[in-house]
This record gives sequence, C-alpha cells and structure tokens, in this order.
Amino acid sequence: MAAADAEGGEEATADDEAEDVSNAEADAVGSLTVVIRAEVLQQVIDQLLTVVDEAIFRIGHDGLSVAAVDPANVAMVDLEVEPGAFESVGDGMFPIGINIQRLDDYIDGASGGDPVTLQYVAENRSILVEHTNVEVEMAGIDPDYMRGEPDVPEIDHSAEFEADAKVLRDAVENAQLVSDHVSLEADDDDGALVVNGEGDTDNIETVIEGDDLLGANFSKGVKSMFSLAYLVGGSTGGSKYKGILKPLGSGTELSGKIDDEMPIFLDYDFADGFGHVRMMLAPRIQND
Repeated sequence: MAAADAEGGEEATADDEAEDVSNAEADAVGSLTVVIRAEVLQQVIDQLLTVVDEAIFRIGHDGLSVAAVDPANVAMVDLEVEPGAFESVGDGMFPIGINIQRLDDYIDGASGGDPVTLQYVAENRSILVEHTNVEVEMAGIDPDYMRGEPDVPEIDHSAEFEADAKVLRDAVENAQLVSDHVSLEADDDDGALVVNGEGDTDNIETVIEGDDLLGANFSKGVKSMFSLAYLVGGSTGGSKYKGILKPLGSGTELSGKIDDEMPIFLDYDFADGFGHVRMMLAPRIQND
C-alpha cells in the first residue's frame, strides 16, 4: 500500500511539473505584446484582403509573416514585416488565425503613425487591439482548423521588369474597358512591356517603355494572359475584394516576373523597406 502511495505520489509530482511547464509557457506567450504603426498594419490588411478574409498571422520577435491563397488557388500573397517596422516586439512568437475584415474594422479609427498595440491572450486565444481611445478583445481562430499556409513555387522566369505600380495598374485598367482578361507581353525586340486587352469587337494596347519602364531584363519574348478580376476587380468572378493591384498607388516600385503561360510574380517593399510582399497570380490558359 505504501509502495502504491509512493508511486501515486511520483505520478502526481510528474503531472504537477508538466502542468507548471505548460502554465509557464502559456504565461510567456500570454505576455506577448507588439506595437506597430497603423499605416503599416493597414497596408498588410489591404493587401491580404485582395485574396482572403482570414489568414494565419505569425507575429512576435521576428516581426510578422503571412502567406495566403484565395479559395480558387489562383492568387497568392506572401507577406513579411521585419521587426524594424515595429515600435516594439515581444520576446516570443505565436501563430493565430485572424479574421482580417474584422481587424480592418477595429483599427478604422487609427491612421498614419498612430501606434496600434496587439496583445496575445493565450488562455482564450484572443487578441487585445488597442489604439487611440479604442480597446477591443478580438477572438482568434485556431490555426489547426484553418487552411494550411501555401508554399510559393520556384519558377525561373524568362522576363523581369520594374515599373511604378500606378503605371502598371492604369495599363491593366485600360484593358478592362474592352475585356475581362489582359495579356502581358515582354517585347524583347523593343525592350517594352505590352499590356493588351482583346474584346469581342475592340482591342486596346498600352505600351510601357522608356521612362515608365524602370527596368527590364528580357531573355526572350514571352506572353501570358490573366483575369482582370484578380488584378483590379470589377467582376463577379475572381477575388472577393478588389484585385491585387488595387491597394498600390504611385510611388510604389513593382518588380514583375513573367513567362509564357506561367504565373506572374509581383514584388514590392513598404514600411521604409522593412515590409516585403510577393504576389502571385496563375495565368488564364488560352484554348487554341
């Protein structure tokens, strides 16, 4: 009987120690708080909302990283914000599922350099959001019950270019006047990026060259077609929100990579170079 009691005591001690470790880990994660400027967090939200309305945020001492793909597996956003963009970061890291549209609503009253505080509460998997005179406790989503984070494929594109985001967006929106799709062509003879919309009766072509084309490296001429709904919205198809180019304005330098009937990569930096975004869009395949 005494032996049994001793064994039971050892088991209880081991259980207590395990519980203490678990509580210690919860306390460490539970105390994690980061502070970020409203304008930086808003850019993150705006870009993500072009493809999804919820995503897994990995946030903490390494900054913030999010990778998300739309439900149709056509458009993807891979986003990273380095610690240098934060006013302060915690000493841990946690993944949490976030309803992005609700977060957008909750920080609506903050702007510019206003600090937004995000505190993770481990006990009920929630986020405390504080800014100006607002405090919200926002329920998180268990990442285990969310769609897995996508991997960005490695593609050796034949054509690379650089252009102001507004220049490219204006060219794409021109195509929208006549069609629901747009082709991007790297013209290696003229060193130009040709953006073409072909409708049932009308065609429209915009050539990005000269000073508007900030850089070009075309190993050969290539061409690929994409859905306008995913690029600039304006259709019942495609992404739920605006299109991946919509959050970007003049002064944002885009780096693009294209190839024949291959996904396009569009990269840009924000938050004084501490934020990095890669957008990927699958092509619309032409049937001969």
